[in-house]
Amino acid sequence: MMNRVRHIVLIVLAVTAWSCQQDLPNAPKPNQPPATRLWLSSNQTLNETSSRQHAYWYGEDPDGFVRGFLIATPESVAAASVSYPDTFTYTWTLRNDSIIGLPLAKQRSLFTIVARSVDNTFGQHTLLKEGDAVRLSPRPYWDVNRNGMLDGSDVELTSMNGALDTKSAAQLLPIRNTPPKVYYAVNPVDSQTVQQPESTFTVATFSWYGTDVDGDNTILTYRLALNDTSTADRWFSVTSAVKSVTLIAPRNRTDTATGDVEVNVYTGTAPLQFRGTLKGLKLNAKNVLYLQAKDVAGEYSTAATMPSNPLTRMWYVKKPKSKLLVVSDYLHTSSSLAERDTALRRYSRALLSSMPGTTYGNFDIMDVGYGLTADEKQNQLLKQKFGSLVPATMNPALFETFKLFSMVLWASDLYPSYLPAQIGLFKYTQDGGKVLFSSTFPANVSYSDFDALVDFAPIDSVSTDASSSTTLHTNTDNRVPFKTKVLSLQPGFPVLAFDEVPSSPGQTFHSFSWRRVYKNSDAQYLYEMDSSKFYSSPFRYAGTPEIGVMNNARNFILIAVPLHKLNGGSQNLPAFFRRVIVDEFGLN
Repeated sequence: MMNRVRHIVLIVLAVTAWSCQQDLPNAPKPNQPPATRLWLSSNQTLNETSSRQHAYWYGEDPDGFVRGFLIATPESVAAASVSYPDTFTYTWTLRNDSIIGLPLAKQRSLFTIVARSVDNTFGQHTLLKEGDAVRLSPRPYWDVNRNGMLDGSDVELTSMNGALDTKSAAQLLPIRNTPPKVYYAVNPVDSQTVQQPESTFTVATFSWYGTDVDGDNTILTYRLALNDTSTADRWFSVTSAVKSVTLIAPRNRTDTATGDVEVNVYTGTAPLQFRGTLKGLKLNAKNVLYLQAKDVAGEYSTAATMPSNPLTRMWYVKKPKSKLLVVSDYLHTSSSLAERDTALRRYSRALLSSMPGTTYGNFDIMDVGYGLTADEKQNQLLKQKFGSLVPATMNPALFETFKLFSMVLWASDLYPSYLPAQIGLFKYTQDGGKVLFSSTFPANVSYSDFDALVDFAPIDSVSTDASSSTTLHTNTDNRVPFKTKVLSLQPGFPVLAFDEVPSSPGQTFHSFSWRRVYKNSDAQYLYEMDSSKFYSSPFRYAGTPEIGVMNNARNFILIAVPLHKLNGGSQNLPAFFRRVIVDEFGLN
């Protein structure tokens, strides 16, 4: 009996030992690959959807942790998972989500978002940066040069074998193209759409930007039409790289026009690049520009119009009628407008008298002071606020407008619009334009204003003397006695004199601020104030201050007093205009 019990105990011990031996590992357990999960943020069922998707993913690794992910978006792979290895180009990422833009090049297509997890056994992870390209065929490698081939510049990722989810997670997406959108440019200061002035001559610059949820790079072209979009020949197309055009109807086309005219289409600034012609500009009438963007799928945006609301705003195009453009640079107060109207009437009479049979006396007018408050006009450079009839894109629209005319007469109050003059007149005279500039100066000089003035006018500086009506022997003053002569310093220029038109009983002088000017080395003085006799007024000035200058190129004359007041005495203003226009500027 004892032997039988001992035998049973030995059998039990043997079985127990064998059982324990079976539970003990005798080899390392192999790495288990991670699993990947993928889903999309969407408020719609995945029928046809947008080409921009917010995708989320995560990985699970039963014996470690997930090091990173490979994400690909191949086209037309209709499966919930994909085989391994595949031929896709993956992007390496440590993130768990991304806005993914699918490269849609037609109206409809199928895409698949594929995600693969990579676990911690991937020892070469430090080689890869966020966004690097990885391919799995013929074996995992970092596609350094992104050419889709394993070559000498690439790096094989040998430790990715076994660390990668070979099953993957995938989501099929039927994508429909979304049409692009186009907007006219906005002012960076107030984010308001940049509008055309309510009236222009036959020059206008338009700027815009386009956007597309399928990717802004899917915009292929833009096209423009004037007033009529009913037929294909009314549209003009430019590439997606173009975001601005300047439309110009030249004088040789408009002078004889009786109906609509074609405009030349240019891109760039100076020098402009000619791109072709566009039909349909209406003269002396309201106009509307239509703008559309077209994407690579062939779909057009809704047309954006300029003016943005043709029912409440207008873009009126004036047909130039004269060789002379008068730039009216006056503040719009009752007294300033009365002064402006007086100046325009006197210029017209003097030009009709001196240039009979020409269009000079029936000049065109551009009002650059319209829409400005007194503070805005006095501080234009500081506030960067300009008259509402000044084109927002002064380069090139303003000087191209000036180029429609043979000559510009700029007539200003004591606060000229310096920056428009600087941008417009400098290039205009370089291209052969002729300028007669008449202005006065404020009692307190602003060096930034004069820096802009000397940039385009033939002067080096102006007197900085304090302006006073009582201080004698000065180079600046705020009044001039009636009949004061302005003496000619060049042969052939007539002597001028201030007229006598009292604005109140007993008045004996003109009230405005003027300053002596100092010419450039490449200029010559034309006129100086006569201090020898001041008709019931004592001697006031230091010497004979110069107030008229002409550059040696004979295409720019500055008169630093109100020119329209210089028709007193022998009333020589007509003779002055003829001397300037015909003899100096060579016009007829």
